[in-house]
Amino acid sequence: MSETVTRHRLDGLEPDNLLAFLALLGLLRAIGLSHPDWMPRAYWEFEEPPLRPVVTLPGSTTKDMICSAAIDGLKIFRRALRPFRLQYSNTDKPQKRTALVDSQRRQRSLANRCVKAVQASRQDNQRRSIWQLRCDLIACSGGMVTGKDTVFESTPLRLPSGQMSFVGAMYDLADASEKSDIDKCLFDRWEYAYKGNSLRLSPDEAQRYAYRASDPKDEGAYTEKGASGLSGLGLLSFPISEGQKHWTMPAYRGERRDGLLSWPIWSADGGRGSSLCAIEAMLQSLPVAGRDSTKSFGPAAMVATARRYVLNPKGDYGNIGRAEIEPLSE
Repeated sequence: MSETVTRHRLDGLEPDNLLAFLALLGLLRAIGLSHPDWMPRAYWEFEEPPLRPVVTLPGSTTKDMICSAAIDGLKIFRRALRPFRLQYSNTDKPQKRTALVDSQRRQRSLANRCVKAVQASRQDNQRRSIWQLRCDLIACSGGMVTGKDTVFESTPLRLPSGQMSFVGAMYDLADASEKSDIDKCLFDRWEYAYKGNSLRLSPDEAQRYAYRASDPKDEGAYTEKGASGLSGLGLLSFPISEGQKHWTMPAYRGERRDGLLSWPIWSADGGRGSSLCAIEAMLQSLPVAGRDSTKSFGPAAMVATARRYVLNPKGDYGNIGRAEIEPLSE
């Protein structure tokens, strides 16, 4: 029988792996969706190498309970994704959709509907959580108007893998992920044994692509299934802020085809760690395009920065490198 504790070290999540950090964010959001009274928090354990995150909960929980809560949260996420999943043509062939909607006018209409549904729902209601997730999805899929056209390309939903259908992949992964997959990605060494839907946000996947003499796309993608399932929820922490000519994304610098994405590494600072809201505030304060101010979070705060790049100049399938970790400036 698993020991009941309030502190769980997540040995599977490496600090320099973007997919692992997104899985951490996704875990906190998934637990918050399925068990809001648990109020999960997280921090990075500097005192016990190697550096790994720790999730804390106010009550006695086991690893099995955490994995079950994560799966329940993914089921709620899948319900939120349902209206945006793959559409089918008259020939019953799936159409790849990298954006939630195909026009800015429809996006605004859908956003208004989601906001009204959230306002009409009772607090602490699962229906409200689903509509709130849809609001977050829309916030992460901002369009950019160019003349008469609306271009849905500069978003985190397309950041991972060019023309890949984000919504379809996340919809399928939320259903395919099982408790054993969550347990494996959180508490054990990753093996990348799952061949299927993937956001290709792991540096190991980037390395596999770089070492091939020819295009490896026909081989398919290999990923850590539990981490990829949780990472879709994690990406919701990166909303788009649109301007007249440019877009900004929290903690991202550069163009979509070649840029740098950063994420914080923070200590407990004598407490239970940080909530998802506090972590998102850290992301907002990290350097982005046109702004180079940083803040320190805790006495041992650090930042990890990974490069997003496209190997084929004519292509649009990017990879993420392993991050470099350095102390945050005061």
